[in-house]
Amino acid sequence: MRGLLVALGAKSRSEVRAMAPPLLPLRPWGFLALAGVSFVAGKLGLLLAFARTDATVMWPPAGVALAAMLLWGYRVWPALLLGAFLVAATTVGLAWTALGIALGHTLEALLGAFLVTQLANGWNAFDRVRSIVKFTVLAGLMSTTVGATVGVLSLTLGDHAGWHRFASVWLTWWLGDAAGVVVIAPFLVLWGRDRRVRLTPAPALELASVLGALVLVGCAVFNGLLSPWMRNGPLTFLCLPPLVLAAFRLGQREAATSMALLSGLAVWGTVHGSGPFVRDSATQSLLVLDAFMLTLVMVTLPLAAVVRGHARAEATLARGAAIVAFSDDAILSKTLDGIITSWNAGAERLYGYSAREAIGQPISMLVPPERADELPKILARLARGEHVNHYETVRRTKDGRLLDVSVTVSPTLDASGRIFGASSIARDITAQKEIEAANHERDALRSVASLAAAAAHEINNPLAVVVGQAQLLDDAVDPSGRRRIAEILEAAQRIEAILARMKRITRIELMQKSVDLPETLDIRKSSEPGAGNG
Repeated sequence: MRGLLVALGAKSRSEVRAMAPPLLPLRPWGFLALAGVSFVAGKLGLLLAFARTDATVMWPPAGVALAAMLLWGYRVWPALLLGAFLVAATTVGLAWTALGIALGHTLEALLGAFLVTQLANGWNAFDRVRSIVKFTVLAGLMSTTVGATVGVLSLTLGDHAGWHRFASVWLTWWLGDAAGVVVIAPFLVLWGRDRRVRLTPAPALELASVLGALVLVGCAVFNGLLSPWMRNGPLTFLCLPPLVLAAFRLGQREAATSMALLSGLAVWGTVHGSGPFVRDSATQSLLVLDAFMLTLVMVTLPLAAVVRGHARAEATLARGAAIVAFSDDAILSKTLDGIITSWNAGAERLYGYSAREAIGQPISMLVPPERADELPKILARLARGEHVNHYETVRRTKDGRLLDVSVTVSPTLDASGRIFGASSIARDITAQKEIEAANHERDALRSVASLAAAAAHEINNPLAVVVGQAQLLDDAVDPSGRRRIAEILEAAQRIEAILARMKRITRIELMQKSVDLPETLDIRKSSEPGAGNG
């Protein structure tokens, strides 16, 4: 079983737990209520049997059980078992037979819920066409074989049906359960996961109009109002336009409601001998009717899912278009040949070209001649599916100015994943570059100032020795020697003056360095006597 699930694309338990929608809360009395609903649905299902036969066209408890499992989880199985047992016990009479039927019904729901949760996205199975197909096959056609097999075996072993009728009874049972699952479960799940009712006048009127049209068409087609015209069933196709309208205009819940309503009218009319699906035998009528209901499901639910998906995609595109339109960054698209295909307002402001001027032109019109070699390299990377992130370069505006920009370029894919173009976002970083250049120049000046301060200190020490020694020699030499010593001292004074100016300049530079980015400022220390000395 595990290998089969893996082959079919099942996710691991942790992945399923992480992706599964949260279960709805269920209070203790809810279990009894669910058992009661299952019992009532079973009694209503018995009313949908052909006269003088045990062929039930649609078994609503099958859909109720699966919907309950998807909405509240596997914990509700005792309530479903109790409801099914009460229906069977009040119908066949024998407790063991009733228990076998109830067990088959419960196992069917458990298997269906497990398969849908593992392979069809749980209660979100009706949001995508692929998931709807999986739901129909897994829950509608596969899991229902369990209920039919266990149920018919219980009837046969309890002497309520002969072995010679096993195949026909099994087929009838299976078709009834399958119809209940594909018609009732989507209706209940969609309303159960989103119970908000938006009764604004326009949608309410539209819903009432669609449901009213369905009732009129259903009564006309399936309840004998036009029976002389319905021998070959040409007006059966009148049922489709209201369903299509519901899928397009009203949403998934309302489309499922319309589908369930029309299916109910078709079942009721066929069971009572009117409509295009009445055949010579109950089995033939059942097969044709169930094929019709399956067609309704496979038309209505996927169409509603596609419409919902398109609406969400349009909303996402609208939000993205608004972001692009009002962005300060230059956002543009181009082909792999470098031809501009879109141009937002930010690009107009940054480069100076209007959208009319830019679209259809080569992107090379923005590239300075000295950087012409970088464009083919970028386009080649995009063609390989690579991304270019925060590439700093220079671009030329309409008036010839050069701008420092940071460019991010990404390949654009079509629905099949083929790269057909690229989109780029450019941000003006000219001011940032100017600040970086100014900071670099300032750091260089500070380095020179620090070097000058160190040099002045190193020169000042030996100079003091020279001056001191010259002063000592002044008393020990003759007058001609004193003149030379005076020249030495005069030159030393000039050097001292130069060093003093260097110290003042370097002190100012170093003070500016400490003021530019202060870490802390202690007012108490700066106000203490002598704080500025030394």
